[in-house]
Amino acid sequence: MHPSFTLEIGNQIFSGQKLIEDIQENNFDFDQGWQKSIVKFLQQWFNIKDDILVKTSGSTGKPQIICLSKSKMKISAAMTCDYFGLNPQDKALLCLSAENIAGKMMLVRAMERGLHLIAVNPVGCPFSSITERVKFSAMVPIQVQNCLDNNCIDKTEKLLIGGVSVSEKMQERLIDIPVECYSSYGMTETMSHVAIKKLNGKDASEWYEGLAGIGFSLDERGCLQIEALGLGIEKLQTNDLCELRGNQHFKWLGRLDFIINSGGVKVSPEPLEKLLSPFLPLPFFITGIPDEKLGEKVVILIEASSVDQIPVNQIQQIISEWPKYQIPKDIYFLSEFAYTPSGKIDRNASKTMIRYRV
Repeated sequence: MHPSFTLEIGNQIFSGQKLIEDIQENNFDFDQGWQKSIVKFLQQWFNIKDDILVKTSGSTGKPQIICLSKSKMKISAAMTCDYFGLNPQDKALLCLSAENIAGKMMLVRAMERGLHLIAVNPVGCPFSSITERVKFSAMVPIQVQNCLDNNCIDKTEKLLIGGVSVSEKMQERLIDIPVECYSSYGMTETMSHVAIKKLNGKDASEWYEGLAGIGFSLDERGCLQIEALGLGIEKLQTNDLCELRGNQHFKWLGRLDFIINSGGVKVSPEPLEKLLSPFLPLPFFITGIPDEKLGEKVVILIEASSVDQIPVNQIQQIISEWPKYQIPKDIYFLSEFAYTPSGKIDRNASKTMIRYRV
């Protein structure tokens, strides 16, 4: 642990050897779950074991418990700090759950680089809890949305957005704000992100760039493979369809396991969702459901408390201009989608809940 590391949590500041002693002796009196999860992770970090057990999100297969090397997590943390120019005593915000890899790695980065890490409840609008500007923050899109709506997004200098993809509508809102905004690509198996793309400013791009020492290739299906020897990863197979430029840049196209086979024609839903998202201000996704004639038919699922919230005519006008095989045959709505623990829409579980058609 870097000697200048400090952790601010629950109006208390912990640092150095005193923090380690407090962790080992469990000298904490936190009553909120998010605070307890931070303490739990630090207890695991400072124990005698070389590894940490974590649960994957299912990005490369079924969710499972895997073992991550603490030494490799430190290397990953250093790569991120170098990329974003983070230095000892820089202020950073922890507003992600320490139950998940993204929150755990924020703690590791702070400990390894000697940051002053301010921890807040990982819900709602994270910046409403702080009065000072920090250099670096990491959030999921719903948190970013809340900060934009509350006009406090400028409380950070650099903002990393992960968990789920950033919508076109949100990206448009990020263009003119005085904050460097980035999108991350990664998973639990890679100890958080392995690639970054800039979302605003002159160097904004559709292409992800691998962190130092990380390379990419495609398999015969067009799915991304990750090589990160410094992290102990020889060739990690994903189900992400990508376009490659060299071996350090790629453009994400969608998930192979979300592909819809409709009448023998393969339809990738994510590009269609990107076209529709600026006009549909509600959580939604495009998927396939069983159909006697087509095998699968393309449909839209929208999260709404009532059908009155859904701009049906506008949606129908937009999708009518798409190629015939891509046009959704039906629109369904659910009062609430199923979500994964990391905040992503659970598409398969949500599909099983379909009851109401618009």
